Amino acid sequence: MKKRKSQEDINHQTTRSPENKFELDTTGYPTGKDGTVWATYDLRQAEIIRNALLTQHIGCKLKEIRLAGKALHFLHVAGEKELEEAMGFIWRDASGLRLKPDWSYADGEVNKSFELWLSGH
Repeated sequence: MKKRKSQEDINHQTTRSPENKFELDTTGYPTGKDGTVWATYDLRQAEIIRNALLTQHIGCKLKEIRLAGKALHFLHVAGEKELEEAMGFIWRDASGLRLKPDWSYADGEVNKSFELWLSGH
């Protein structure tokens, strides 16, 4: 019988599917290994951020895996320069979006950092 993973175990692991892999650091942000710059359970959020990256000429693919029974959408960037620019824009740089990962909020709660950015605050 498989042991059920705690939410903390899920947040701090390398996630793999046959085609996709990404890793989160201990704070819950993508490490950038294998090109992953952001992950979210909200498809709308993923599409909007992807489009924002594309308008900045940062090539980005939207991928999906199933994790703990939920669809997890993640953004993948090829190229070291684009990787750093994308992570800076999404969550690292003070002049960027400064988003927090979905899992920093309670289950079922919207990502307030994304909604604030979307509303212009």
